[in-house]
Amino acid sequence: MKTFSSLLLLSAVSAGLSGCPVIPLPNPNEGEGEVIVEGEGEGEGEGESAILTETILLPGSVPLKMVFIPAGKFTMGSPETEVARDSDEGPQHTVTLSKGFWIGQYEFTQIQWKAVMSGANPSYFQGGAYGNTDNRPVEQVSWDVINRLFLPKINTATQNTFRLPTEAEWEYACRAGELDPQTRFYWGDDSNLTNIPQYAWYESNSNGQSHAIGSKRANAFGLYDMSGGVWEWVQDFYQASYSMGAVTNPGGPVLGAGRVLRGGAWTTTEAYCRSASRNYYTPTYQDYTFGFRVVRNP
Repeated sequence: MKTFSSLLLLSAVSAGLSGCPVIPLPNPNEGEGEVIVEGEGEGEGEGESAILTETILLPGSVPLKMVFIPAGKFTMGSPETEVARDSDEGPQHTVTLSKGFWIGQYEFTQIQWKAVMSGANPSYFQGGAYGNTDNRPVEQVSWDVINRLFLPKINTATQNTFRLPTEAEWEYACRAGELDPQTRFYWGDDSNLTNIPQYAWYESNSNGQSHAIGSKRANAFGLYDMSGGVWEWVQDFYQASYSMGAVTNPGGPVLGAGRVLRGGAWTTTEAYCRSASRNYYTPTYQDYTFGFRVVRNP
């Protein structure tokens, strides 16, 4: 595991828009697990790529919005010259993802978790003095609980095959089609840190707590909170360096020191909100900075 100064003390919108997510009210006649494809054409202006989204109804008709990520190729990891780089972000290597996939537009929320898990809510930041926290990310969830209990339940309820993203899928979705040369964040290098408050909840602006999903600006794929918010579990085992050479559809090492988390959190400095930043922890550990988002294959 890595150590952070504030960590371990005890969630159809166009890319680039700020403000809380607009979640459409479901039709009461629609069944659980139904997929509603909103279609293409969510690009914000001329020349921008369209964003294809779908809404899947969870138990109780709670909507789960997904974004389609097209197949592609990118450079994973960070160059040795990147400011605040950690050694486990290399060596840089070319990754090809030969098939597109659907990923949660937002971090999985407390109301969505309660819909799947029969009302249970493990989150530290819930109700009471925090008010209505339904749209905050669910946290205090371990990799083990997500895979052993949550995923079977959501897949049974919706007749889908949800899973955690691979680490390569997560970074590709975070970078959002970024072309070389890479930048530190998905909105640019931001060397003076003037733009990060528009995109991420992190140590300097979070006021010591989580916040509602979608209240910062999205990346070019229309995904929110890929930086800051809560650390997001991914499927892969952690190892302290990547393999050399180009790879296609990597699933990570067969064994490792723990499971990987990506994206930084409301407790971390800007360095851990970088697109290449990595964290890891034992898969049974839960923390009020640990959350996730789901992926499903087409």
